[in-house]
Amino acid sequence: MAMMLYKANLQARAWTWADLEPDELRRRAIQAARDREALWGLTEAHLLLNGLAGARVSAHTVRAYHKGILTFLDFAEKHGVQLLRPRANHGVAYVRWLEGQKLSTSSVRTRLAAARKLFSALRWADASSATPFADVRPAPDPVPRTEKRRPYTDEEIALLVRTGDTEEKVILLLGAHAGLRVSEICSLQRQDVHLDAQPPHLIITGKRQKRQSVPLSRSLSQALQAWLAGTPSLGPQVIAGKSSDYVQNRVKRVCERAGVRYERRQVHGLRHSAGTRVYTDTGDLLAVRDHLRHADITSSEIYVEYSRKQKPSAVRNW
Repeated sequence: MAMMLYKANLQARAWTWADLEPDELRRRAIQAARDREALWGLTEAHLLLNGLAGARVSAHTVRAYHKGILTFLDFAEKHGVQLLRPRANHGVAYVRWLEGQKLSTSSVRTRLAAARKLFSALRWADASSATPFADVRPAPDPVPRTEKRRPYTDEEIALLVRTGDTEEKVILLLGAHAGLRVSEICSLQRQDVHLDAQPPHLIITGKRQKRQSVPLSRSLSQALQAWLAGTPSLGPQVIAGKSSDYVQNRVKRVCERAGVRYERRQVHGLRHSAGTRVYTDTGDLLAVRDHLRHADITSSEIYVEYSRKQKPSAVRNW
């Protein structure tokens, strides 16, 4: 119900912009360039009306764009950038400024996408023709792909599950066994948990709002059974918190108690553990693709390397 209300409000806000005559849309957009909230309203409407996900855009995506646009506006105010008439080098200067804030390459890309969407919205409203981010790219990531968000080992997962409380066990196993993303963990609905089905499974609302089935391990089924039975009045979500920060903080705290490294793994490292274990057990990339719900098998190939890295070196016992 809360998600339906959020979607309805989002569409209503977008309609206030979509229903304007072209001249009035342009006038309002020019005014919005001096007002953060109005500027976000314009961008949000453009995201809903013209984005690839359309009305299915997730709350997680909307929050990421909102945060990214506020970051760019902070930069613009500090450096005197005129939003309707930015200079040619302001786009690349912003990306270099982000890199100087010690953000990860993926975070820089996310902030860049938000800034691009802002100027796309201004062009949509005919308030500006500026394209300051055309051909702008972040610097190459110095960290090898296999060194980022490395998986937790099977032994570490077992230790974390023993250390965690009832809810933490559910969060850990949703990531490490079901392979859920952090946004999927915090948005999972109780009505989408089917423990009595054959086989037991979840229905996940994933990227681009795709609804997909995910099988449950025996230990995850047991953890969910205990948690749901003990919290009948909680809901409609499975877990108590509704934000990614809540999930991240719970996993970080249980890692601290167990003495397991959290840095450069975070919650997403649990999903990597799921993919690595599936490949180690089956040697089948298609099984990894299906379990993690990858759109393309090339996204699954990294788990071959993760699996190899967990094996002892060939020269260890020479």
